[in-house]
Amino acid sequence: MMLRRFFFGVMVLGALPFTVQRGDAQLLGPPASGEQIVVDATNVLAMTAADPAGIPQKLLADAQAIAIVPNMVRGAFVVGLQHGRGVLLTRDAAGAWQPPRMIQITGGSIGYQIGVQSTDLILVFRTPQSVTNLMSRTIKIGVDASAAAGPVGRSASAATDLPLQAEILSYSRARGAFIGVSIDGSSVALDPAADALYYQPPGTVPGSAVQLIQMATAYSAGGVVAIAAPTSLVVPPAAGEVEAARQQLDVVSRQLAGHLDAEWKRYLALPAEVYMPQSLPSPQLIQEAAARYEDISRRPEYSALTSRPEFQETLRALWKMSEVQQRATKPLELPPPPK
Repeated sequence: MMLRRFFFGVMVLGALPFTVQRGDAQLLGPPASGEQIVVDATNVLAMTAADPAGIPQKLLADAQAIAIVPNMVRGAFVVGLQHGRGVLLTRDAAGAWQPPRMIQITGGSIGYQIGVQSTDLILVFRTPQSVTNLMSRTIKIGVDASAAAGPVGRSASAATDLPLQAEILSYSRARGAFIGVSIDGSSVALDPAADALYYQPPGTVPGSAVQLIQMATAYSAGGVVAIAAPTSLVVPPAAGEVEAARQQLDVVSRQLAGHLDAEWKRYLALPAEVYMPQSLPSPQLIQEAAARYEDISRRPEYSALTSRPEFQETLRALWKMSEVQQRATKPLELPPPPK
């Protein structure tokens, strides 16, 4: 009887990887869109931030990158299998969180169990090398990067009570609780095809990505993150249309700066307040920057720069910022008050 179960389990194992790699459609319905994955990842991070027994904030403050895999599928019959699609948030040289990249994670485990379940997974990358490896190739946890179950709790001591050699700390959230988990043997890889589908048109940053960046910035900085019901999009609302425009300008201008040398970065520099949450750049400085970008866009000798989608998106974001600032400061047009 046990031998029969073993061979049946082997047959299931042969079918499951193929099924799951097709987007877990056979297990939990059709694969989620990139937009839905980013929204779900934002929810997971928000609930982590709101949980006193969640990931220590200091770990997020020092992290080089964060991977969030919502609704990771875990199925098993004799031999287990897990697969998920999620996002990777990395930092730039200045420490600012960058727009998310799509990732996939797969892994197996041995154990006699039956059933399919889903869990939320968060990986905290602690070293630049672990991030560099992932950006260049598929990495196997425990081989290409050491990993350990991460500590939980908001106290400072929790953040220091961990294996010093671990490059990646891993967490699982199931049934409303966060726990450290081991994922040795799992493979993690970027998903460029999913990136291409999510970032449409090319060079633009969807609003859901901006919201995820905002959440990661608030959480890792130790700010207060207000959330609503856990089933809704729980990103703190932007402080009006001006703040939303500032966030968009922040993101796209950072993308443009990644393609510029030091001299061009200085020439196309924007007011410092653009990169400070809830700050209000001077409308005059924003208009001057927009005029400078507009002037460059008219010069054919700079077409290699101005034809790039990052430049075009930054110029549009500058004019949008200028427009909403003017509307925000314009007095209401009202008839004379009653006598």
